[in-house]
Amino acid sequence: MTASVIAFSTQMGSGGNGIARAVAERLRFRFYDWEIFSRAAAEAGVSAEVLAVATSQRSPGFMERMMARLAALGAGEEPAVSSPAVPRLSTMTSDDYRQFLEHVVHELGTQGDAVIVNHNCQVLLRDLPGVLKVLVVGSDERRAARLARIQGVSPNAARITVLDSDRQRADFLKRVYHFDWLSMANYDIALNTDRVASDLAVDIVTAAAKEMP
Repeated sequence: MTASVIAFSTQMGSGGNGIARAVAERLRFRFYDWEIFSRAAAEAGVSAEVLAVATSQRSPGFMERMMARLAALGAGEEPAVSSPAVPRLSTMTSDDYRQFLEHVVHELGTQGDAVIVNHNCQVLLRDLPGVLKVLVVGSDERRAARLARIQGVSPNAARITVLDSDRQRADFLKRVYHFDWLSMANYDIALNTDRVASDLAVDIVTAAAKEMP
């Protein structure tokens, strides 16, 4: 049978997002990345930007400061979406915001015919039937070089960014979900884009999705 959902987890600068989008086009599945923030933000009654900050994978100390700032900004204001299920901004924690994201990911996974990129989907959907879990990685050097080209920054600055992203995501997933992010045992397919070209990666994932037992 064909997998109903492809859950991609991608290292920053690995090119995984482009691979995921191409797989969605090949399978004629819906593609979800930033739209997940938009949907969850609508449910939470805040902007997608606020939700992105509130659910950041940075350290708890950083998040406490940011949530205090959000609470100060939102004190006394009604949510943008009127709903008795949505608490005031000043009463919400990062855990509260994360529940909105989790709900959207679960909903999209249940609907099927979807490629979902990041947003902890490999953890949230791991027990759902028909989910193919894919990890896309690359060396620090290659990922930094790719990011430097895309963002127009120095290779050194890009390297610091990708390493910081890796550390934050690994710490977050371990702390919140007790999940070893880069353990190959937690995925059905792991692709290293240093060695596997994007077109071949798309072929591999698409073939695996179509032949999923």
